[in-house]
Amino acid sequence: MRSALVAAFLLSATVAAAHPLGNFTTNRLAHVTVGAGGLDVRYVVDLAELPAYRALAEMDADRSGAADDAERAAWAARAASDVARNLRVAVDGAPLALRAGTPHAETVPGAGGLPTLRLELDLAAPLASSRGSVDVDDGNFAGLPGWHQVIVTAGDRVAIEGSSATGVDRTNGLRSYPQDLLAAPPQVRAARFSYRPGVASAARAPEQMPSRSGAERFGDRLTALIADRRPLSAGVVASALLVALVLGAFHALTPGHGKTIVGAYLVGARGTWRHAVFLGLVVTATHTLGVYVLGLATLVASAWVLPDRLLPWMSAVSGLLVVAVGTSLLRSRLETAVHGHAHDHGHHHHHHHRDGAHDHGHSHAPPADLAPTVRNLLALGVSGGILPCPSALVVMLGAIALGRTAFGLVLILAFSTGLAAVLTTIGLALVYARGFFDRLPIDGRIARYMPVASAAVISLAGLAILVEALAQIGA
Repeated sequence: MRSALVAAFLLSATVAAAHPLGNFTTNRLAHVTVGAGGLDVRYVVDLAELPAYRALAEMDADRSGAADDAERAAWAARAASDVARNLRVAVDGAPLALRAGTPHAETVPGAGGLPTLRLELDLAAPLASSRGSVDVDDGNFAGLPGWHQVIVTAGDRVAIEGSSATGVDRTNGLRSYPQDLLAAPPQVRAARFSYRPGVASAARAPEQMPSRSGAERFGDRLTALIADRRPLSAGVVASALLVALVLGAFHALTPGHGKTIVGAYLVGARGTWRHAVFLGLVVTATHTLGVYVLGLATLVASAWVLPDRLLPWMSAVSGLLVVAVGTSLLRSRLETAVHGHAHDHGHHHHHHHRDGAHDHGHSHAPPADLAPTVRNLLALGVSGGILPCPSALVVMLGAIALGRTAFGLVLILAFSTGLAAVLTTIGLALVYARGFFDRLPIDGRIARYMPVASAAVISLAGLAILVEALAQIGA
């Protein structure tokens, strides 16, 4: 039975390795409805596990370990006040004063034994005229990743014209998320439209989708391992570690994680199997320690440490490290190629003057002075492992919350080992494949500039990481 369970985990690992939106996301929806009686806004906030963890810590004012009804209501009132203040609505240029109703906050079971948190709030204001132009500007949760959208619909005896926002809610109030928008969720923070007396046009009905909120929405195999309440027998622990190892390996095959950078570096340098293994060890150590440190910081200083804001900065540091290594390699390798050092070191000429024979032995391997250095290997390894996987961070926090701290720490180590094993395997394959390329009849000038090209690839990959991180930061 246990072996069948392990097999089921492994078979489903390829499709369960990623979360629909990510357990570090802050998602919000402002649904504006204009009717004959005035303007109404239904505002919904859906906090995934990591931002919910911090919000729940703020909610527990007396530090009892759990928020009571009074603390939950007080937190909801403060959050609703912030939302109303940062949601600006103007009619014909004049600010509209929105009255806030009683907010409602509730937790929903999430991944790794951690809950998600929903806040629902109704705001309303009368309209002085039966027609006008409305501007909506939502400044809440600026710079945070997630689903951000403004929806505009018409109520009774009102027609909407020229709306810049959609009139269809495909999320059922942030309870389900359409598959085709998971990779690029909407980032709509403003809307402009006009209203007048009339009959509202029929809006297309939202697609019916199974709920993906709470545990279903963010539940993946890694976080499910820590949420399993079965006794931790030797068999259960061994099975869980094996699954975590495989999940880490599949996670490494998703976009990112430095596969291109590691490959380009080892191909463009005289990398050996020792260099590939060293890179794998550095990635494992960095990724594991990164999760441990960020998890403990979130646990101890949740009021100051915001993983959803910190992760993009860590990604930016990773990109800067890669750019630094790439530009350094590009400069040195270009200088070597231009001065012909690579050609001189790569060809061996044996002259026999007595019989006039002239023997050439060609090698396309990079010259010895371009061999990998410990400094560059460390920088690349750290850049590949410095950004913790949000799922691993949830596992650590969930393990602490469930009293299974040691089990969670070991699971993270197994996950990191699986991730690094794939990077190491790719590195080893490229190292041993170099012998095949050395036997190809490649022109000497092309071979001389191959290390330069690999350095350029590293630089561009690091620049892409940096640009994406800065975009997430909002720079």
